[in-house]
Amino acid sequence: MPATPPLWLAPHADRLSIFTLDTLTAVYDRASGQTHILAQPLPEILAALRDSGANAQAIADRLSATFDIADSGDLHARIAECLNELAALGLVERA
Repeated sequence: MPATPPLWLAPHADRLSIFTLDTLTAVYDRASGQTHILAQPLPEILAALRDSGANAQAIADRLSATFDIADSGDLHARIAECLNELAALGLVERA
């Protein structure tokens, strides 16, 4: 039986203040008191999780639909890497 891909969750919207700064995004986390500067595609992945949890494939599907991205085969893997980066910053967590 194949392993179930992890479900990722973003914090409640009230916890984060998000400011777009040209090509970068500043994210202030009220819980930790830290401000993170994110480059694409991290803010887009965080936004894709805003309404509900998802696994990397579902996020890839959401981003592909929103940004008309063709899945080159490694999109899922790249999103999984980005989710791990966001988790290391404390901005997402596995359910």
